[in-house]
Amino acid sequence: MKIRVPNYYKNFKCIASKCEDTCCAGWEIVIDDETCEFYKTVKGNFGDRLKKEIILDDDGENIFMLKGDSCSFLNKNKMCDIYSELGKDNLCNTCKQYPRFIEEYGSTREMGISLSCPEAARIILNDSDKVKFEIEENDEMVIAYNDISFEMFIQLLKSRKIFIEILQERSIDLNKRMALVLNFAQEIQKMVDENKISNISEIREKYSDSKFIKKFISKLKEHEENKINKYNNVYKILEVYKGMDHINDNWPKVLKHTISYFYETDISVEFYMDKHDRFNKYYIDKTYEYEHLMVYFIFRYLMKSVYDYDVIAKVKLAVFSYLVIKELNVVRWCDNEYKFTKNDQVDIMQMYSKDVEHSDENLEYLSEVFEINEIFNVKNFMIMLMN
Repeated sequence: MKIRVPNYYKNFKCIASKCEDTCCAGWEIVIDDETCEFYKTVKGNFGDRLKKEIILDDDGENIFMLKGDSCSFLNKNKMCDIYSELGKDNLCNTCKQYPRFIEEYGSTREMGISLSCPEAARIILNDSDKVKFEIEENDEMVIAYNDISFEMFIQLLKSRKIFIEILQERSIDLNKRMALVLNFAQEIQKMVDENKISNISEIREKYSDSKFIKKFISKLKEHEENKINKYNNVYKILEVYKGMDHINDNWPKVLKHTISYFYETDISVEFYMDKHDRFNKYYIDKTYEYEHLMVYFIFRYLMKSVYDYDVIAKVKLAVFSYLVIKELNVVRWCDNEYKFTKNDQVDIMQMYSKDVEHSDENLEYLSEVFEINEIFNVKNFMIMLMN
């Protein structure tokens, strides 16, 4: 088995009750069948409690009953009673793994840590160096191969490497890098839709060519000086996000405040652009945080296109996430009297990730809206990035 991880993966260690959030609240925790069967064998008072507080959800899956917003096994010290009573090895797979995520593609396993965990978010954002990926191989046997196209897998794998190289090319303005990867994804998608998978290699060569990249960047000027459209487009994407399901009850209030701050009747485009320009100058030395955000999304989601063949949606998700998070950043900076700390960034990115990445309904909704809502076409994304 070949295993690929980002270089920060090994740095994660759960800080348990010291964490400002808890992974035991805000969502349902699905219990795998093997663990559930074991829980049924547990004797005594704790066994009785397990049987009482494990229920079936609407999809017929076993979950822990919630008390308020929290798992019923989360105690007042923000510790897990199952961990205390039965030990780490007898947690369900979800609780054992989180915030680690694992994807397998045949004989390749990819692992990372989720931005939805505050400690993981700190680790992901902490280092200004470019994220690198480490590969090792072990003798683990592959039990079953996924039903995937090997050609599609190889083309995506090689393309993802170019995506990340573009995103980490710091001689180019970050928003222009995002414009490049969007256009790159759009061209790949065209080949996928036309069932010309092998032609992706030609597109990849083009986006590896410095002359092409320089020419493409010069053409981006046609999207500049379009501030009113950027202003209106961002409002529309915030409204889309606001209309989604939200895990944290406070999150809709944050979004409402963000929208009202910039889009009340007496607020002008000039006011909006001034705040953004000033924040960009203030935060210029931390631009790498947004680069890490984009690399995180591309690493985690692009290869999933091997199942649904929807490459462009994965890249749009990354850019959409950046645009929403950036708006929340600017308003938090304004509210904080023009100060914005790493803790602020961790808080916003972590809550956004928890809201979006851990809701299949939200991810599916975004995938659909990226395809049917004109605001999410590549041209409109270019306008939002270039102004």
